[in-house]
Amino acid sequence: MTRAHDFTAIRAALADRRYLLVAVALWYRDDQGAVWLDVSWCRDLIGHLDYLQDLTVLAPCRPLPDPCPDNLRPLGEVPGLRFVEFPYPDSTLRALLRAPAMVAAAWRAVRGADIVHSGAAGWPLPPGFFVNPIAVLLRRPLVIVIESAFWRLTGPGPHGALRRFRARMTEALARWSIRRARLTVLTHEGYRDSLACDAKGEVMVIPASWIDAEMVVSEAAAKSDRSGPVRLLLAARMTPEKGIADALDALERAGPGLSLTVIGEGPLRDRVAEAAARLGDDRLRLLDPVPYGPKFFDLLRAHDAVLVPTLSDEQPRILYDAFSQARPALATSTSGHREAAREGETAWCYPPGDVAALTALMNRAASDPGALRAMGPAARMMALSHTHQGMHFTRAQKLADLFGGA
Repeated sequence: MTRAHDFTAIRAALADRRYLLVAVALWYRDDQGAVWLDVSWCRDLIGHLDYLQDLTVLAPCRPLPDPCPDNLRPLGEVPGLRFVEFPYPDSTLRALLRAPAMVAAAWRAVRGADIVHSGAAGWPLPPGFFVNPIAVLLRRPLVIVIESAFWRLTGPGPHGALRRFRARMTEALARWSIRRARLTVLTHEGYRDSLACDAKGEVMVIPASWIDAEMVVSEAAAKSDRSGPVRLLLAARMTPEKGIADALDALERAGPGLSLTVIGEGPLRDRVAEAAARLGDDRLRLLDPVPYGPKFFDLLRAHDAVLVPTLSDEQPRILYDAFSQARPALATSTSGHREAAREGETAWCYPPGDVAALTALMNRAASDPGALRAMGPAARMMALSHTHQGMHFTRAQKLADLFGGA
């Protein structure tokens, strides 16, 4: 088990720095004014307070839904943490109409900060479209974090004119922001080549992981004693760029000895449901989303590997989630996967969109399940070397080096 990271010196170096975190994730306010957050985002957000004593979150706010979803929890009083509402409409037209209010909110938040942590993505308009130029104008150092480039046009088309325009605009914003950032943090090397090739500030690559050492199974548990037919798990948003259609087509073509469980929501859920009804539970099961936490990790352990057929270049956190439970992956060989999905060590990989190649991997898994399961220990070691706290610690060290007090 890895030791906890010591943030004491970093926290002291950044003690007097007012840090503004610009987020696209929603926060919610109940009738009493209390803040509610998604459980996963809350955990990541609190991780910032290991090294920051003055943290302001600028993000869109909504009233707490009734009934309240299971994934939301009240935050309670957290010293040094405050939330500022960013007026964030739910359509492009409303965003354009509310642009003056968005500029005003961004100006106030940036003016009160010493460091501005922002990005380039978001719908209907990226918050960085307003925040990043203001930070440059007010001479506040920018920290740009790119976790995924979901704006890029990947997956089956056709792509409408508005989406093509949004993709070009967001790509331009990302490149413009990175050129002017003091620090850029990317989740995989592919973004260094495609987005940060002309960066003037420092650039670092830190794979995205939300698991910590205590979530990782023991070394003994990593040696799978599972037997019988191979079970794959596909946990993803059911959209074309996630490769859902490819997974279904390959499963239809593959031979016996393998089953697939799919969890998630999205526009392709009905297609998955239709395929599940036709193929039967022994071949394809469709489950409701499982909250991130113990239940989700139990579900991972009930399968032999995860299937990650993503067509885009993002780096799904599901890889490290699976590795933490000593479960390898069948994954596309995208630039976003190459940091973690290492062929023959932690994953079997295939070219994105190649249904025939995925079918062959499914048949390989069915005919030689021992070889698939044998990658479990290496997957576990990969998880231990890329923990959520370690991700924060690496970034915090760089922040202290660049912006820490004397």
